[in-house]
Amino acid sequence: MSRFWTYENKLLILFTLGGGIAALDAQALFYLAPFVANDLKLNNAQVGLVASLVLITWSISGFLGGNFADKSGKRKTCLVTAFILFGLCSFLTGLASSFTMLLAVRALVGLAEGPVIPVSQAIMAQESSPHRRGLNMGIVQNFGSQLVGSFISPLVLVAVVTAYSWHAAFYFAGVPALLIALLTALLLRPAPRRSPASQSASANAPSTVRQIIGLVKFNNIRLCMLVSCCIWGWYFLILTFLPLYCVRVLQISGRDMSIVMSALGAAGVVAAIVVPYLSDRLGRRPIMALFAAVGALAPLGALCFGEATVVVGALLFVGCLATGTGPLFTSTVPLETVSARDSATAVGLIMGFGQIVGGFFGPAFGGILADRFGLTVPLWAAVAAGLVAAITCLFLNETAPAKTGRLGRTLAPDVPLPLQPGTQGAAAD
Repeated sequence: MSRFWTYENKLLILFTLGGGIAALDAQALFYLAPFVANDLKLNNAQVGLVASLVLITWSISGFLGGNFADKSGKRKTCLVTAFILFGLCSFLTGLASSFTMLLAVRALVGLAEGPVIPVSQAIMAQESSPHRRGLNMGIVQNFGSQLVGSFISPLVLVAVVTAYSWHAAFYFAGVPALLIALLTALLLRPAPRRSPASQSASANAPSTVRQIIGLVKFNNIRLCMLVSCCIWGWYFLILTFLPLYCVRVLQISGRDMSIVMSALGAAGVVAAIVVPYLSDRLGRRPIMALFAAVGALAPLGALCFGEATVVVGALLFVGCLATGTGPLFTSTVPLETVSARDSATAVGLIMGFGQIVGGFFGPAFGGILADRFGLTVPLWAAVAAGLVAAITCLFLNETAPAKTGRLGRTLAPDVPLPLQPGTQGAAAD
């Protein structure tokens, strides 16, 4: 048993819990949207705007927080601070009594949570064994977030609303964040002291703008940014409008809606392990393309088989296996493409770009179109987004160590990982 409790596995458990708690708070509003909207008299466009604004502030904070963590080396401080702040912001959400106040508080939630994934994944990439890097990073980003945020969250939060109120549900969601902040402070080792040479290199590091320009020269980074737009758009269109579609169009009760939506979380738990595991062995590119295409089935279930709740839930489960691609295009492929000193910045850039373009404009315009043409429109947009993501994945350069023949290579502080023999020029054209 003592062999299991390696520092790598301790970090895996810690960051998985942290991702789950972050998702519990971030996704709470999606599942509580029917209740909040009725109480605060919100229309579809306002619901979409609240969901989108969180992604804007999350994206900005994720990139800036990751960039600061890379340049300062203060990754532990960034994580502990982020957990404390978004726990407090969850309490503030429960106090919201108007659309304006709700909008402002959820914007603060995004600012607080932004650095969690980029910084956690950068640390996990450094501490992972090469043969299980994809699996570790998939578990960190998706297993906890899907188990807690997407599977347990709709069941528990709707139960709290039924027993008390939606305000109480947000108070409940904030407590675990403070607990994980304490665990992170106790278990995460401080970054090793930098050598004089490393400090000098950091001082002479390129500006943030030049760093971004350098990153987007990589073919994989550009493609991952596009895939990120599509998959985040697909995901948040489903998360924002499927609960409303179930309750308002299909006339499903709030309890039954929560059970249907929990299929998303159940799929995410399975996909968090299965998809990265398969990518470690069969390659990142084919697995990402396959499961992105499968994602189109998730909204199609509600659109085509709405009266059969069991079928809707089953297709939602199968389609949402696409969530397993998230850690691959957000973290694993980028971190196997660029140097480790740019790791958190690369993750923050891809996640931020995808959340702003796909996550913001998806729900925002989806809400406007839903008010004008009906709630079917944003769900059809989700179908299209999944298919575009699948096609884009086919043009990635392979990075999986098992496929490139560099299984023993570990992440070096300043040396980019090889993409594939003979493809480096294509990656940075």
